[in-house]
Amino acid sequence: MKKNLKVFCGYTNTAANAYIIAEGLRKNNIKADSVVIDDHTFAYPYHKKIKFLNSKHKFINRLLKYFYFIKHALLYDVFIFNTRNTFLAKKGDLKILKMMGKKTGMIYVGCDIRDKNLNLTSPDKYTICKNCSDEYQKKIRCYMEEKIKETEIIQKYISASFAHPFDATILKGKIHYFYTSRELDKYKPQYRLNERIKIVHAPSDDGIKGTKYVIKAIETLKREGCEFDFELIRNKSNDETLEAIRNSDILIDQMVLGYYGLVSVEGMALGKTVVCYIKEKLYDYLPDLPIINLNPDNLAEGLKELIQNREKLTETGKLGREFAEKYHDYRKNSLNMLKIILNET
Repeated sequence: MKKNLKVFCGYTNTAANAYIIAEGLRKNNIKADSVVIDDHTFAYPYHKKIKFLNSKHKFINRLLKYFYFIKHALLYDVFIFNTRNTFLAKKGDLKILKMMGKKTGMIYVGCDIRDKNLNLTSPDKYTICKNCSDEYQKKIRCYMEEKIKETEIIQKYISASFAHPFDATILKGKIHYFYTSRELDKYKPQYRLNERIKIVHAPSDDGIKGTKYVIKAIETLKREGCEFDFELIRNKSNDETLEAIRNSDILIDQMVLGYYGLVSVEGMALGKTVVCYIKEKLYDYLPDLPIINLNPDNLAEGLKELIQNREKLTETGKLGREFAEKYHDYRKNSLNMLKIILNET
């Protein structure tokens, strides 16, 4: 690996990926920065933020955009982008970076590459797209023609692509498995259970998380007289959400996606029992996955069994922490990602 290598991570910070990857590389004594344009809704940290003038100064801001790109292109050797987002129009920066001999990586996180039509026509009873709202689709620009066009350009110029294989149906070329990473040394597991079992659910969006099924299951259990506490976590910063999970016993995450997400990783890192709907083919990749596999049809019944089996909660929490350390450590995953981008694996 080249000495004094400098790595850029940005410009978006979805799931704090830019920051976490840069921090992981720094722990490996590699110079890296996360550079963002906007603050994230969940107040994720970053290293540097680009500054523009207000929207009235369109021409000056356009000049600033090119200034920042040229500055970064000269300063950094490797560029790691997120969720199809780069900096220049029509992904022109990827073409320029390739001409300059720079190495680049793109992290796709799900909705940015998910084939909506395939999901909507799937024979599976539960899929994320069948539960996604029009409002959320507009928010994330879930337009198939745009997705396909952009990914074709990206895949043409990018050095390496990272995604979950279940979502990569519209991508051409080689895809590397993307493991969400976290600074696990900052997540102190708490295995002690509450006197009354506490369940939490922290949806970034109700539709894609299957929140209506969670609420239905909770209401069913309450009608049956099952004793527990429940907290629905909304509109909180990442730190506030983690504190709520830390004080819980069971975390319910994805109920329609078919695999686990970022919040699940954080729950396991904190030693909590995590519940998700998991498609069987995920076990081909992760046979030791300790997440409790429940779907909307059996969620209430499965939660009731967990509430009544405190020993299982402690055991699953410990297995979850071990799993997070094995697959989701930021130092190991960041270095592996860089080696793939540099073609040094």
